Amino acid sequence: MYLLLNTNTISHSLIQAFSWMLIHSLWQGLLLSVMSAVVMFLTKKASAAVRYNLVLVQFLLFVGACLFTFVWEWNRQPVTPELGNAIGNRASQLLNLNADGIRAFANTCIGYFTANAPMVVLLWFVFFLFRSVQMMRGLMFIHTAKHRQVSEPVGYWKNRVELLCEKLQLKRAVRLLESGYVKIPMVIGHLKPVILIPAGLVAGLPPEQVEAVLLHELAHIRRHDYFVNFLQTIAETVFFFNPGLLWISSLLRDERENCCDDIALAQTKNKRDFIQALISFKEHSLYGANYAVAFPGKKNQLLQRVSRILGNKNKTVTQGDKAFLISGVVILSAIIATATIAQIREVNNPGNDKAYVYKQERHITPSAGVQPVAPVKSVDKPKQPKHRNIAVAQKPVAANENVIIANTEPRSPQEQLEADAKLAKQQAEKESQQVSADKTEYNRGQEQARRDQEHAKVDQDQARRDQEQAKRDQEQAMRDQAQAKLDQEQAERDQVQAKRDQEQARRDQAQVSKPKTEPIKSKVSVQN
Repeated sequence: MYLLLNTNTISHSLIQAFSWMLIHSLWQGLLLSVMSAVVMFLTKKASAAVRYNLVLVQFLLFVGACLFTFVWEWNRQPVTPELGNAIGNRASQLLNLNADGIRAFANTCIGYFTANAPMVVLLWFVFFLFRSVQMMRGLMFIHTAKHRQVSEPVGYWKNRVELLCEKLQLKRAVRLLESGYVKIPMVIGHLKPVILIPAGLVAGLPPEQVEAVLLHELAHIRRHDYFVNFLQTIAETVFFFNPGLLWISSLLRDERENCCDDIALAQTKNKRDFIQALISFKEHSLYGANYAVAFPGKKNQLLQRVSRILGNKNKTVTQGDKAFLISGVVILSAIIATATIAQIREVNNPGNDKAYVYKQERHITPSAGVQPVAPVKSVDKPKQPKHRNIAVAQKPVAANENVIIANTEPRSPQEQLEADAKLAKQQAEKESQQVSADKTEYNRGQEQARRDQEHAKVDQDQARRDQEQAKRDQEQAMRDQAQAKLDQEQAERDQVQAKRDQEQARRDQAQVSKPKTEPIKSKVSVQN
């Protein structure tokens, strides 16, 4: 019986800890995404490897924060919330914009999620199963692609892969296979990596472009990207609901491709062939199934990679990313403010509050025989239920004598109000200047984004024109080759015809010389 109760306690604590880990991961992901955006903004001119490592640190920080949250919630003492009091009696306080109302709202949320932790975990588990099925389908596709419709390439490319591995200082054995199952180059495996190339493209592309593709894939193997991508897939499957994590993971994938592009370009030193290879593989992949993108990338990613290679400029935060980050900052600010106010233990403590006392000068003109009135320091707008009246010792004053009670502070209430109004005006001017500066910075950023978009469009048009020119050159070469073949066939026919004409001329010559010899033979026969 004790063992059963202990098991139930452990399972309840496990569900509570896992539920709160999922909830806390939302603000943790938002915080790290804001930090990643700042890192991306500050490293616009840095190399892709530096940006990738910084974003990878943010990703690992998120995973570590979630594990720490789970362990901390597991070891924390269980809290038994008064759910009925939190939801019923305090429901009317949720709209109050004071510390008590905010604290009541925070307690209500904590009580609700603590009491409904099994429902939260169950709802998460349903969607997790769906994402797990998708991940298993991807793993099955990788296993099938590694063994179905594969063949060894010619010996030249095997030797070439070995030489490229030596260039990249890659000590692991890498196997190159041609596949009729995949439509784009991809790397499969970590301990025993395999590079799959679509069948027919090795012979259909120039050797320089194929070599650039192989260098890109070997760079993935050298950087252990297959293992990191597998960890990303698991994290995205578990935290599928977390927009901060998903955004950081997309940044990590983009910078990973940029790092491999830089490694390949450092070896080939030919941007044109590498860009042409990107475009060629993208065109080829359009005719196949929509499998996971490996070498050419998605449509927008391909354009960004081409623009980065041509302009040597890293990707900046887009307008959609800015909107997401601004929303994240607002939500984080609200969470921090709520958590801060919820920790206030006593809002209206009489021992800590300070009453604002306005001291006035009073000019008193007493008449003859009238006892002078003692001055009193009055309390203006007291916040405490008790009032204090502080009396000053009375002194006899002669008749018709003007008594002036000195003020301990030089400012009157009107002067204090004027000073407060002046201070508020200065603060408003500062805020107005700050708003104007922020607006100017936003307009500048928007203008820069527009120029970047126009530059990317120009680069895209130039790439398209280069592609069309290459296609026209290829068609012209094919026409020239066909014309040369026709000329060769015509020359052969002319040569055969010349040989026939020569034989005909020889026969005609023999025919002409034959009648001259026959009369001589007949004359000789008559003489005999």
